[in-house]
Amino acid sequence: MAGYPAEFLLDSLPTRRVPRAALVIEAQNGKFLAFDGAGLVQVPEPPDGARIRALSADGTLLLLVTVSGDGVGVQELATGTVRWFGNPDPEFEHDRHTAPSPDGAVIAVLGHDDGDEVARAVVSLLDPATGERRRLWSAVGAAGFECGVCWSPDGALLAVTYLVWDADTGDDALSTVVLDPATGTAPASYPIATIASATSATWADDRDLVYRAEYDDLNRRFVADPRAGTVRATPELTGRVWGVAGGRHVQELADHEAPGAETSEFYTTDLDGRDRRPLFSYRPRVNADSMHLAPGVFPSVAADGNTGNSPDHRQTVRQVTVGAVPALPEARKPNVVDAPAPSELL
Repeated sequence: MAGYPAEFLLDSLPTRRVPRAALVIEAQNGKFLAFDGAGLVQVPEPPDGARIRALSADGTLLLLVTVSGDGVGVQELATGTVRWFGNPDPEFEHDRHTAPSPDGAVIAVLGHDDGDEVARAVVSLLDPATGERRRLWSAVGAAGFECGVCWSPDGALLAVTYLVWDADTGDDALSTVVLDPATGTAPASYPIATIASATSATWADDRDLVYRAEYDDLNRRFVADPRAGTVRATPELTGRVWGVAGGRHVQELADHEAPGAETSEFYTTDLDGRDRRPLFSYRPRVNADSMHLAPGVFPSVAADGNTGNSPDHRQTVRQVTVGAVPALPEARKPNVVDAPAPSELL
């Protein structure tokens, strides 16, 4: 498409592992796509019985949880190697989301504990060096796959979306709390609100959290400073908003924007939906089912709305990504149930 830095053909994408990715897309056709700012490739699917929950800040690691909720995995994008960390109480506590701190020293785990009479949503901090967990926070509620957890870029705050009972509607609703990982206290909470769909992508910067009000009929986002207690609403946004990286919304062309479009388009805007800059597009059109962003890598990719500064570079991108590149052998999938204990893996 004219004006886009790169357009890719899904049927011609090579399948291979990559050392780093700015984003990973789980497409509705079941394919897993990785974009590193220079090309789009299809990457092997996660291990059997596991779901991708996040990309590390540097884009080199995928964070996984088992579908059964009995463990958290850290997978190297380059090799496919997975380190598994077992859940200390798998009978009653079930891991649903996980995200690494920006420096990788700690992994936040959001889970659901139904061991007591009243179910609770639980946030624990996992030390990847030892495999030890400590409970940071819990509240009456639950945690499902539609929830999420996300660190601020400086690692000083942790945003968590969990399920609560909404008496007004007589149904579960998503609610968000901001935690201080050093103390477990909650400096702010945003009832009936949810953080970004894309994992690790709900902070505009160290200060401002971006969230969506669950019952807002407009496609707006709210920019909140948990420390100052301020909140402002953005104007209505146009596309499907996946998250925020480098202070900009990452969006996908929405069905209502172009119902007959044959191409999936991805772009960024500022927080108010202005200054639209294209990222890439692919055809045929296949919507994303989920997206995972690497906060430390993505801003440099999106800064200029371009993957390169010259037509020659863009031509090289196309040649690399649509050429006949042989697929690498898929890494051996670990048996989640029989995986070694964390102490044996590290």
